[in-house]
Amino acid sequence: MSVITQNHNFEPGFVPRRYTELIRALPIGATLQMTGITWQEYEDLLVDLDEQPRFRLTFDQGRLEITTLSPEHEGYSGLFSHLIQILTEELGTDYIALGSTTLRDKTAEGGTEADDCFYIGDFAAVAGKKRLDLSTDPPPDLAVEIDVTHDSLHKFSIYADLKVREIWRFDGKQMQFHRLSRNRYREVGSSGLFPFLTPEALPQFLEQGRKQGINAMWRAFREWVRTSRK
Repeated sequence: MSVITQNHNFEPGFVPRRYTELIRALPIGATLQMTGITWQEYEDLLVDLDEQPRFRLTFDQGRLEITTLSPEHEGYSGLFSHLIQILTEELGTDYIALGSTTLRDKTAEGGTEADDCFYIGDFAAVAGKKRLDLSTDPPPDLAVEIDVTHDSLHKFSIYADLKVREIWRFDGKQMQFHRLSRNRYREVGSSGLFPFLTPEALPQFLEQGRKQGINAMWRAFREWVRTSRK
């Protein structure tokens, strides 16, 4: 992973015009870090880089981090929605997946983009929205972070400010579940959303999805859920 650090003190509106070309040229697995960025500059960049799914932007009180994604990363992130679909079907509820939708709160001066995020059960207030403002919109129930090229732990304080209930973090080998408690995340041994589900159960199915295909993963995971939830 390569890290490019820039320190700035520019007038509002300058950053998107000056740095869009630099950002678009970032190599796979790179990170661009900038400081002294205003909320308006961050929002302008969100607009300027719209429809560019290979980037993830994280803003934390003037610090902006932009990362680019690898094919390995994307291979894993696309599997979680299938797992959530099976879990919710078997439990008789429903969900919506909002992918890497920007989660932001101007009041907290924080924003980030998960690799996937989910509203489970009650999602009417956010259905159809492309970008959320969590100063007014309810937060997702679940965010997924794939840490095969970038570490997401520094984003947890932002997620806590945004009140995201649960984070699943996968590094390509191991899974961790983190649950929000008193404005901080604690690693837990089972999901609060699906109490029978442990982090140790998921990596085998993710690998199966990558190597044997989605349908094979579907069949195996559905059978496991039906057996494990009894």
